[in-house]
Amino acid sequence: MKRYFMYLGGLLSLSACVESFDFETRESSGILVVEATITDKVDTQLVVLSRSANLEKVNIPERDSLDVRGSFEASVFERTNPEGGASVKIVSQSGIEFSFNERGDGVYESLNEFGLEASMQYQLQITTRNGETYESEFRGLSGKSRIDNIYAERGFNAQGEEGMLIFADGTNTTSESDYFRYSYEETYKIIAPTWTSMEFEVLQEELETINDTVVLYPKVRLVERSEEEQICYTTKRSQEINLASTLTSDASDIKRHVVRFINRNDPMLSHRYSILLKQFVVDNNAHSYYTSLLDFSQQENVFTEIQPGFLEGNLKRTDIDEGKVIGYFEVASIAEKRFFFNYEDFFPNEELPPYFGDINCGRFISPALGDPELDGPQPLGCPGPTLVFDILSGRLEYATVNADPGDCEGPYFMTFQACGDCTVFGSNIKPDFWED
Repeated sequence: MKRYFMYLGGLLSLSACVESFDFETRESSGILVVEATITDKVDTQLVVLSRSANLEKVNIPERDSLDVRGSFEASVFERTNPEGGASVKIVSQSGIEFSFNERGDGVYESLNEFGLEASMQYQLQITTRNGETYESEFRGLSGKSRIDNIYAERGFNAQGEEGMLIFADGTNTTSESDYFRYSYEETYKIIAPTWTSMEFEVLQEELETINDTVVLYPKVRLVERSEEEQICYTTKRSQEINLASTLTSDASDIKRHVVRFINRNDPMLSHRYSILLKQFVVDNNAHSYYTSLLDFSQQENVFTEIQPGFLEGNLKRTDIDEGKVIGYFEVASIAEKRFFFNYEDFFPNEELPPYFGDINCGRFISPALGDPELDGPQPLGCPGPTLVFDILSGRLEYATVNADPGDCEGPYFMTFQACGDCTVFGSNIKPDFWED
């Protein structure tokens, strides 16, 4: 039996795409933007620094323009000017220092893997290459994160769109905080719909003549593909602020919190999908900071709503009194859990979602080769021989032989590259975590 669920959204289950807005400032060198989430997972920790592109604004980009730096989560802010050459370290109240090295593009990673201890407070310290100094308040963990369950159901979102809803049940095992934040990495399998095992090798690119006599016609041959181009994988990182709270519930855990909705027509659902969910237990200050970002992003006229100055976090500039800085030093307990499902699990015997974009993979093209013995009739008005160009430019891929070429046609039927080569949309290397 199919199970359907109508998602209407809860007041405390906040999830929104972040749209563009500005913070007014009087900085003369651009605002330093700091992004740092340090967790209790023993891992390479990351801090990202950048400067606002406009000396008077800090932009929050729209969803489609969000940036990702390696394994770092999608940025909340627009990082157009990475801040290089800084000294970055985290210091515990007991005096232990964790130094960071610059990896490039304003991303700083810890020299050694480490995880935060439950009983300790930590501070982020930054010195920029031009001598500006910044520090955060001391922050400690607010509990221990645990994901109890992650599951998917076919259903509808608040806009009435059908698709897949992915839910999480989570707990703060120490009950020290009522607030949670979610992010994820999603990976999906791509199968090129008109892939074949053959590809072209171009033997002769152009017509060659001597004294107006044809010596060589353009020539191609079919060979076995040299690389895997039928099955690929793509990984994307979440680009929303997704918050939850237990304040209005008698329980201390989260139940059926929607962490992701995917429209049934999204091609990422077509075969097999996986999500790595990350649940952070955060304190009240971090929750308020992210809630403010959500509030600002939802204002129709943000300039009348934002106080002149900046969005207050827990960082400050220490070398001068009036310096501004945007961002938050987040200290959080993290739990992770991975989940897989197939399209057939929820849409058995139903048509697959449309392939990526507006590409019609059912349409084959048969461009002329330029060899009259292999091409069909080429009356006046035909576009001319373009097969070799289409192959070399990567526009088209081999589909099948055209045994009886018609007017203006060549000896092969071709498919658009995106339909026959999955590497247009993903990597042909299967991730280590992938389970078929």
